[in-house]
Amino acid sequence: MSLKDDIKTLLDNKEFEAIAKLAQDKQRVVRYLFSFLYSTDDLLHWRAAEALGAVAGRRASNDTDEGRNIPRRLIWSLAEESGATAWPAPEALGAVVSSRISLFPDLAPITLSFIEDPILSRGVLWAARKIGEQRPDLIQGSIPGVIKLLSDDDTTLRGHAAWALGAMRAEEAREALRGLQDDPDTLYIYDSGELIKKTVGELAKASLAEIARA
Repeated sequence: MSLKDDIKTLLDNKEFEAIAKLAQDKQRVVRYLFSFLYSTDDLLHWRAAEALGAVAGRRASNDTDEGRNIPRRLIWSLAEESGATAWPAPEALGAVVSSRISLFPDLAPITLSFIEDPILSRGVLWAARKIGEQRPDLIQGSIPGVIKLLSDDDTTLRGHAAWALGAMRAEEAREALRGLQDDPDTLYIYDSGELIKKTVGELAKASLAEIARA
């Protein structure tokens, strides 16, 4: 098997730390992960994003500058290229930041700054969820933009916004989230290495419970 095939097998088995360890000795690992990031297979795409986070996190724990090479590349793609080209970057950046939040806190608001781009919004909302689970204080300024997406016609954006706001501890979103509790529209969210089918209402209720516990 080729190295690319080996990485694909590891992704299929959700062995993200094994990929990160492999990347320490083989520079091509990152190149292949970026290629999988653009896959039309949605689950493979998401797992590649999570693996990039694991790789960056491991590198940053050993060498901060080297660990920033991956997020630099992702931010460059967001800042310099069209959304159509950079569409997978926000979720990968979210995975990177959340992998070692203590080393990448400055990248959290940068990631959320792309929330108004409709092509990038889903990934940004997922990143908001992951960052919010650890350091909601880093992205409090983005709460109004996320609340705005609760009324979007796109079920995927509406649901991801509802999911993100719980982790963001967004007290000001309570009323809007209550209004979505009976929303029956379904979407898939990526969590714990899998794509999970949820209704918008289920995500809104879960976030309301998270906010109440905060």
